[in-house]
Amino acid sequence: MTKLSKDQSLIAENCAAISHIDTAIQDKVRKQQAKLTKPEGSLGRLEDLAVHIAGIRQKRDPTLINNLVVVVAADHGIAQQGISAYPPVVTKQMMENFINQGGAINVLGKSIGARLVLIDAGINNGNFEDSPVVSLSIGQGTDDFTHGPAMTRKNAEKAVAAGITFFNNELQNNQIDIVACGEMGIGNTTSAAAITAAITGKKPQIVTGRGTGIDDFTYKKKISAIEQALKINIFDPEDAISLLSALGGYEIAVMAGIYIGAARNRVPIIIDGVISSVAALIAVILEPKISEYLISSHLSPEPAHQIILDRMNLIPLLDLELRLGEATGAALGLSLCISACKLLNEMATFTDAQVAGKIT
Repeated sequence: MTKLSKDQSLIAENCAAISHIDTAIQDKVRKQQAKLTKPEGSLGRLEDLAVHIAGIRQKRDPTLINNLVVVVAADHGIAQQGISAYPPVVTKQMMENFINQGGAINVLGKSIGARLVLIDAGINNGNFEDSPVVSLSIGQGTDDFTHGPAMTRKNAEKAVAAGITFFNNELQNNQIDIVACGEMGIGNTTSAAAITAAITGKKPQIVTGRGTGIDDFTYKKKISAIEQALKINIFDPEDAISLLSALGGYEIAVMAGIYIGAARNRVPIIIDGVISSVAALIAVILEPKISEYLISSHLSPEPAHQIILDRMNLIPLLDLELRLGEATGAALGLSLCISACKLLNEMATFTDAQVAGKIT
């Protein structure tokens, strides 16, 4: 029997420690919802959202106060082929923008009082000394997957393990009621589309979108690159690590690890757009129970996004045609989660308010 490496053991142990969410608590919360001063079910999916969060947290009155937003960034070798509307250097430049509080996620994070953590999972020349960026860098971005695997299997495992360790360490130092994840990385919609095609067997033309807003010429180049990657790389659609190794990005692998760590610790997970959703599916392939901990914040215009969400039986909270990434949709979804829990906990019951109930 082959001995597991340290990273393999960490992934296996954390996945094995994940349990189903608490359905008994959910039943109690549904009964409480029926007592509140409103027609039953009239708050729609906000009621379901509170029930979902209660089951994850194992609390009849979950509160979302200590809320974490994580943006994980990394570069992609495929970006050197000009498959994006922006040059690869923008990954690092945008991280510097986040550090200087200039990004959309900075604005949205502040608006909901969330704590923002930035992670360098593998940015080219990503030197962020004397900054708040957490370095989990495995390398200077991935390799060009049209010439071979994006990363070694060992590095894919290392990146997932790094995400798990990051979350577990964060939880030791800070209370976390919910975590929202997003990403930054030029070329990462190409990686996400390639992984989607690999998992589902759908043709690249079906799963590939315009990303940052590319023109027709660049779009054809993007599809061609994915076709080439699927042709030359060896992977198993049921082996998450082989998918990451062949077609992934370091930010995707680290986010998958964060999802594993969060589910292991019964922390609800809000996923952002197509890239963070692909990372969620990678985590679900590693441990199917993780799907119970996921909340889809929004639906992006990227065609792979709906396909991936359908695969995990997730219905997005919002459809605002967002395609920015960087956890912006996840932050908006978090605001709805906060509201859902406040409604559950702070509304009066019919008895307390002395309001007549439904005629029976």
